[in-house]
Amino acid sequence: MSRVPQKTWVRVVWRDMPGGVSPDPPSTSEAGVPVGRSRSRKLVVVLLLLVLVLGVGAVGATFAVGTRTVNELLDHRALSAMAGVALRRPIGGASQPLPYTNAAELEALTRPRDPKLVVEREPMRRFRMDDAGLTQEVITFPSAIRLDHAESNTARAYVYRRGRLGERPVVVWVPGQYVIDLALIPISWFTREIVRRGADVVLVVPPYHLERTPLGFSSGDAVFATSLADHLGVFAQELSDLRRLVAWLRSQGVETVGGFGGSVGAMLLLRIVTWESLDFLTVFIPMIRLADVIEGPDTEPMRQRLREDGRSVDEMKRLYAALDPGLGQPQMSAARISVLYGRYDLVAPAPTTEAWARTWGITRLHPYDRGHALALFNRRMYKDYARLLDEDLRVLDR
Repeated sequence: MSRVPQKTWVRVVWRDMPGGVSPDPPSTSEAGVPVGRSRSRKLVVVLLLLVLVLGVGAVGATFAVGTRTVNELLDHRALSAMAGVALRRPIGGASQPLPYTNAAELEALTRPRDPKLVVEREPMRRFRMDDAGLTQEVITFPSAIRLDHAESNTARAYVYRRGRLGERPVVVWVPGQYVIDLALIPISWFTREIVRRGADVVLVVPPYHLERTPLGFSSGDAVFATSLADHLGVFAQELSDLRRLVAWLRSQGVETVGGFGGSVGAMLLLRIVTWESLDFLTVFIPMIRLADVIEGPDTEPMRQRLREDGRSVDEMKRLYAALDPGLGQPQMSAARISVLYGRYDLVAPAPTTEAWARTWGITRLHPYDRGHALALFNRRMYKDYARLLDEDLRVLDR
């Protein structure tokens, strides 16, 4: 399959919704965890004070961002804020049947069953790149799995392509928990690298995020502020959307489909490749054991919510195990899987990531002096990803 590298410099142009109002106030941060608006300001002040202590200027800021203390502080605060959302209880729903209880049920529930998926297209108005030669559009289709809040029941993805789908490799880009409008700026840096290297991008909007956010919630909050059945259904809906999307791309003549995902998005892509193959995959700060999140001291509100709903932590861990990619084996070459992760990560701990990578035989491991919340702010990570993508595309182009 021939591939023409693109050398055009691409930058993002900020586009708000009509009327100049964004549906997602900047109250959360990407990289998988939320931070309240007031807490965000406090954390910025703390970081600035550290920079002043360590030395004014870029050198001091870079040093502060790379320290274990700053990264763990932000991860602790982020976990606490995320856990607190779980106490926003929905009305009713406690007796709803669970959508799945183990990995086999989850796989069967999310398996694509529509051979001819009908996809709607519309022009992209937000998150556009300043590149006249790039077709930018939004594709939508009804989700096969329905959630309590109807806003999430239409799958949505941003497409950046040159020419017709199928003429170039496609990277399915899956962001993590709590992606918001502002997070699309650093996310676009990865998107730009993919496009410049001769591939198209399909960037998936996760359930209960961005345009799929229910009224009265910030982007991502409804994932936790819902019933247990609906909470588990969120992951099933995203897995189903992703599997159907990949099948549709292949039906459009796309010969090479790769993946790129962060945090929870990385976990779901890794889970998918235990059931079916992608051609290449890079994950950064990947969640491996979601159960780790509810075991720490910062997430007591989650455990409180479980107790009040008549559930135990052990039961929740068994349910989360259905999502654990480490309990399966990849259906693709481990040589085509890359992992970018943080040494100081408290949300997706490095030892868990490294232990899982050994069981899969993954050798392309790239650690950074970052935690979860600050993982995107590392220039070396972007350079490493560009190099890994070049390597994957070159190998698959032979």
